[in-house]
Amino acid sequence: MSELPLMGLAHLLMGTLAIISGAGALAVAKGLRLHRLAGNLFFGAMLLLIASGLYFSVTRSILFTIFLSVMAFYLLSSGWATVIRREGKTERFELANCLFILLAGAFALGMGLTETIRGAPLQDDVPSAAFFILAALAGLFGAYDVAVIRRGGCTGKHRIARHLWRMCLSLFIAVTIFFLGNNDVLPEVLRTPFFLTAPIVAVLALMVFWLVRVIFTNWYRTPSQ
Repeated sequence: MSELPLMGLAHLLMGTLAIISGAGALAVAKGLRLHRLAGNLFFGAMLLLIASGLYFSVTRSILFTIFLSVMAFYLLSSGWATVIRREGKTERFELANCLFILLAGAFALGMGLTETIRGAPLQDDVPSAAFFILAALAGLFGAYDVAVIRRGGCTGKHRIARHLWRMCLSLFIAVTIFFLGNNDVLPEVLRTPFFLTAPIVAVLALMVFWLVRVIFTNWYRTPSQ
């Protein structure tokens, strides 16, 4: 670790903090002071992690992780805006973020089509299907944003659910890149299929658990909310 440059060390530390604080926010009951504290730490750490990750992606010309960084920022910022915004209200930020992810999706689609026409990956052996998947996800997210903006925002359990799955997916991106893309910083004894995939599965499992609890119960109406 001492051989890492300053930016690399900061990236690693922010990634570690984001994963720990994100796991804490998922583990504790939503709405409690501890959840808000962990969520604030997660938000700040993720912003710095995304910024440093984008820096490395741009300087190394890694197109795919540029798109991942963009999507992680979109999910994080829109999830955060959802919970700090008053119920049933949207502002210009929601419209700007919607246009941002749709534009990113258009670029991802362009990358996928370019690879398909060339018949070979542009770089890093990333298949065109990966860019098409990102473009499809961006399109779905943008379409949902348009629906939310048209009806004037989210209320009740739908607002909590929107905040939840967007923050969880931004954490999912960070965890996946850390454990599958940058696991060379981990001790070799920990680089086993189970250890590297368990955190990723755990994030998705906790996201599903909380979404079910929020959507299909009256939990979100409790005084803690």
